[in-house]
Amino acid sequence: MMDDLRCPYCGSKMLSLNELGSDKYMCDCCGKTFGSKVNKAMNVCHTFYFRTGGFHEGFKSILIEEQDSFANIIVTPPFSIDEEGLKLRITFNEWQSIKDTLFNKLFILSWDEDYYDPYVLDGTQWELKLKFYDRKNHEISGSNVFPELFDELLDYLKTYFEQVEAEEK
Repeated sequence: MMDDLRCPYCGSKMLSLNELGSDKYMCDCCGKTFGSKVNKAMNVCHTFYFRTGGFHEGFKSILIEEQDSFANIIVTPPFSIDEEGLKLRITFNEWQSIKDTLFNKLFILSWDEDYYDPYVLDGTQWELKLKFYDRKNHEISGSNVFPELFDELLDYLKTYFEQVEAEEK
């Protein structure tokens, strides 16, 4: 499993467990620690929101909200005529799988809060928000600068965005 993981800071695949008895990972390349083998935050996360785009390409978004035994997903394509977007319902296990990817493969809690290039006036803006039952909400955003594992997040969410784009046609 560790062979598939990458450092959220430098992208290296050379990882090890930090110190004996620790559940955090350590990058053997940049030396930073991150993530956790046992991610308690994942278990109390009830909402995931992600939005990306720009002036010329529009903004697309995905909102996942946990219910009692399932989760609702609303996916909105860029330049959508329908403000509400495509609504899907997934099982609780599917929601857990999404959270596992976000927290334990992409390590989104280890991403910086801000990624901004002040010298680019247009381009791609994005934001990611997590809400939890028993802890402070977590927000990450950027403009024309991206975390190391940002492309992996886009690839992971691509299936949902493709579904809504197919519905629009």
